[in-house]
Amino acid sequence: MPDTPRTVHSPDKLYPADNFDYRLLDCGEAKKLEQFGPHCFVRPAPQVIWPKGLDKKKWQMAAGEYSYSQGKEYGGEWTWFSETPQEGWTIAFQDLVFLVKPTGFGHMGLFPEQAPNWVWIYDTLKNFPEDSRNILNIFGYTGASTLSAARAGARVTHVDSSKASITWARQNLELSGLGDRPVRWIVDDVLKFLKREQHRGTRYDGIILDPPTFGRGARSEVWKIEKDLPHLLQQCKNVLSDDPLFVLFTTHSPGFSSLLLENLLKKYIGNSANFESGEMFIPDAGSGLHLPNGFYSRWVRTP
Repeated sequence: MPDTPRTVHSPDKLYPADNFDYRLLDCGEAKKLEQFGPHCFVRPAPQVIWPKGLDKKKWQMAAGEYSYSQGKEYGGEWTWFSETPQEGWTIAFQDLVFLVKPTGFGHMGLFPEQAPNWVWIYDTLKNFPEDSRNILNIFGYTGASTLSAARAGARVTHVDSSKASITWARQNLELSGLGDRPVRWIVDDVLKFLKREQHRGTRYDGIILDPPTFGRGARSEVWKIEKDLPHLLQQCKNVLSDDPLFVLFTTHSPGFSSLLLENLLKKYIGNSANFESGEMFIPDAGSGLHLPNGFYSRWVRTP
């Protein structure tokens, strides 16, 4: 593959905070104070080793706090300080609407650091003809990227091993007024699905993937990113069209930097498009800093 231009986005790149009912109010001392619509929460942020920016009273406005179980980095419980709708409530991002609610894993059903990628998906797809917008979103979770692609007029196949996550994603599609868009929902192990798609001869013009560090498939298949990622990328290549539009690759796994993601894309996918790689982050309104939250690498075909 010939040498290609490469862009690394700095944390000064504009974060799309306008028309987003989410704010990172402060972070420090391994915690973050976040506002999802009308409710605030404290959740772990182990990478934040600096002091908090806001005073104690601001942090006490939280409705609840999620803490990891002692001696564990993952798995914990919520402590509640005020009543919060456990069935969830909605927040908006631009023209999209998402259901958010506290889960047993400490998640809220949305990863705000991905917001610039949602904008990128929409803007990128709008530059290409509709007949070349057949997009695959694997490890799709609650569907924010799927909604962004559907909003741009794409046909989307959304794959996740969790039936509950796909049900949640379908709710988000309906809430956003996109229920009539051509989205195919697949509950399956991602690797098995990709192999079947290859055998069927199905091809996609773009792939979105955010693989977890560890997970289990629909039939208890074990996924470990350091072992299974190369095979996954080869399978992604096998289902890409001959002249694809883009690949968006993100991860929150320790040790997987933006340069590593870019190298993997070049090695397994290979394309003459321009690369963009960098850190995902959320601006901290309290301290003026940026909360680092994973990495991305993406390439796109020149329209």
